[in-house]
Amino acid sequence: MKKLKRTYSRCAILAAAVLLLLLIAGSFADLPISKFLYPGHESSFGQFFAAFGELPAFSLLAGCGVLLITQRGRFREELRVILLAGGICLTAASIFLAVHEATDNVPAMPMAVALLVTVFVDALTAFALLVLTRETQTKTLLRFLCTAIFVCIGIMLLINIIKVPWGRVRMRLIVSTGNESYFTNWWQAGTALKKRLVADGVSSDEFRSFPSGHTACAACAMLLTLLPTLYRRLHDKEPLFMAIGAGWTLLVAFSRLRMGAHFLSDVSVSALLTIGLGAVGVWLFYFNRTFFGKLWAFFSGEVPAKQAKKQEKNPDSEV
Repeated sequence: MKKLKRTYSRCAILAAAVLLLLLIAGSFADLPISKFLYPGHESSFGQFFAAFGELPAFSLLAGCGVLLITQRGRFREELRVILLAGGICLTAASIFLAVHEATDNVPAMPMAVALLVTVFVDALTAFALLVLTRETQTKTLLRFLCTAIFVCIGIMLLINIIKVPWGRVRMRLIVSTGNESYFTNWWQAGTALKKRLVADGVSSDEFRSFPSGHTACAACAMLLTLLPTLYRRLHDKEPLFMAIGAGWTLLVAFSRLRMGAHFLSDVSVSALLTIGLGAVGVWLFYFNRTFFGKLWAFFSGEVPAKQAKKQEKNPDSEV
């Protein structure tokens, strides 16, 4: 556990440092950077990631849903029906949201194609998790499930809580109208401009630039660094998994700039939020013994060690 804490901390600090530098760059040069990167039209590269860039979050949730269904027998009997229902709902909702996002972001994409790609990636994810957790201790499995579900669902909620009321104009609207006065810095809410232009018939989606939902969900791929906790033979592979997750995140972030959907500061803040939420999740479920002890007692039915000692000293006391 100490090694995990050290490795995860180093990876998280390095990623956060890079993203902070990018955020600083975006704070001073968002508009000129987007002018350089956005060609004024969509590309196949950008459309691919617009459709499937968020899959890490959705597929990980689907994989966790399958684990809840197949591994529910490891937990207390009273919870097994709830875990079964929760697993089915989580898997179904993840598939539905992934397909909806793909077809909504790329309207020309047939729903059958989006569904096929989503189910294929979800199946691979679920199969990999089932193989990796065959010999995993139940406590470790619960830590992973809680962390992944907490981060993936949490970041989706957090992004939309910020994005909808913030109202930052997308680069593509600035280019299509030729009006650079619409540009605002990431720390400035564009509510007044949004109300005025939406009233004139502009789609409200053009005011959802900050932060980037695609980048935030893509950054969930960095939760791959937790896979070595499930399977011992993957120990020492955390940097490799972090590199894979960071690579996917960077590709998605770059594609969003190329599509004129976001600015550099948008994608930087989004990835930072995911990393921050990931740090909170890892601390809660891996390193906070008191919190996880209570959680484990709930799911397993075991009496916490401190409470067990009290019962031994006072056998007649009520639990």
